[in-house]
Amino acid sequence: MCGGMKATTLAVVVLAALAGCGGDGDGPWRSYSSPGMFGLNAVWTFAPDDVWAGGQSMLHFDGTAFAEVTIPQAGFVADFLGFAPNDLYAVAGASLLHWDGVAWAVVDFGGTIDPSGLTAIWGTSASDLWLGDGSNGRVHRWNGTTWSTTVTQVVEVTDIWGSSSSDVYVSGIFGLSHWNGATWTESDDFLVDHSDGLWGSGPGDVWAVSEIGELAHWDGAAWTDTLPLDNDLFHEDHSKVWGSAPNDVWAVGSFGALSHWNGSGWSQTQYGKFPYFPYLYAVHGSTPGNVWAVGFSSDGSNANVILHLEQ
Repeated sequence: MCGGMKATTLAVVVLAALAGCGGDGDGPWRSYSSPGMFGLNAVWTFAPDDVWAGGQSMLHFDGTAFAEVTIPQAGFVADFLGFAPNDLYAVAGASLLHWDGVAWAVVDFGGTIDPSGLTAIWGTSASDLWLGDGSNGRVHRWNGTTWSTTVTQVVEVTDIWGSSSSDVYVSGIFGLSHWNGATWTESDDFLVDHSDGLWGSGPGDVWAVSEIGELAHWDGAAWTDTLPLDNDLFHEDHSKVWGSAPNDVWAVGSFGALSHWNGSGWSQTQYGKFPYFPYLYAVHGSTPGNVWAVGFSSDGSNANVILHLEQ
């Protein structure tokens, strides 16, 4: 049921299941079918007819349907980073993949780094890439000439986001670290102790969310808890976050939670039907009216879940 729910009576529980968490939806979400199973972990969109989704398989949407695309290296697709429709990166297993508009290819590390399992990717350009590793909180960086590895204070990197190459945040199972251009510093704020997803529009506008009820905002000086205090039906657990602007931010998570920040507060739609609400793992968009969320079904079918906000 909905996270953060304090009501205990059966009548209230049933009402929440039927109405959806929050009860104030943010637009129509359409479901798309796709080949493959076992859920989707990542999504990236350039346009309504150019969307990528990844998990056990690599999928592409051409405006009509999702189709599987062959990749040269086996591995669960964990994250995307795109600069243009013919310049897209993905991390899968211990490999970094690149799409040139025609085919996917494995990026050669030249033996300079040895990832164990890549979980996240972020960067400002093709000559400034940052890869999160599931082992020992490592981050691998490409500066356009060489690869290098640094170790953060987090355990198992879950996401990376930065406003520049000297202002980078890394979230992990335990903790959040910040890169200032020279060193990593661990945050001592309990609000971001267990961050899973990161996104921001600039140095003074950063979001950190988690699967244990974290919706923290950084304003350039301090982290603030933004969880609604007046909505017992608001589901608190979120896995990833993305926005088009400071007043247009989406966070997604378990129980089909689709949460929206309008610049002053959160509202929420719960997608699905009781008791099998899907788990939504990633969200990304190209415009405020073209937002996609992906995850997996909880009904035992292990089916992919793909949702599109159509406004």
